[in-house]
Amino acid sequence: MGRGARWTEAENNLLREMVRKGMNLEEIVKSGLFPDRSPSAIQMQISRLGRPSFVKQKKKLIVRQIREAEVIDLETIVKRYVDAFNKICDLAEYSKEDLERFRIIFSAARTYFDLYFRLEEFGEVKRRVERLEGLVARLAVEEEAQQEA
Repeated sequence: MGRGARWTEAENNLLREMVRKGMNLEEIVKSGLFPDRSPSAIQMQISRLGRPSFVKQKKKLIVRQIREAEVIDLETIVKRYVDAFNKICDLAEYSKEDLERFRIIFSAARTYFDLYFRLEEFGEVKRRVERLEGLVARLAVEEEAQQEA
């Protein structure tokens, strides 16, 4: 059984009305009318009430939204990873969408670790190259000074 409080008839009626009006899950969550309910709990209740999914939700085209992001440190990514893991553990029931979302998060985190360490290695290589360029420039100046002498 779920860990949250039982849904009241008033909550169920309100949820039915919101779905009937065509509100999607994001809109229902953002309405603030179910402050103690997680999005997955709301989705599960909608499913229990006979509306298995929001078929006509607007799909966002993510390609237009991708922009350059700053690289976050490993501590931050580990905290996000642990947060996602804790959310999985807190769910009483899982939908296929929940499990797929978490699989993607964990897969992305694993890939992020690899990319982060490669970026760190490239940073070290860049610092070494810059140091060598400085040495070469200094040697060129010294050689030029010796030739003038």
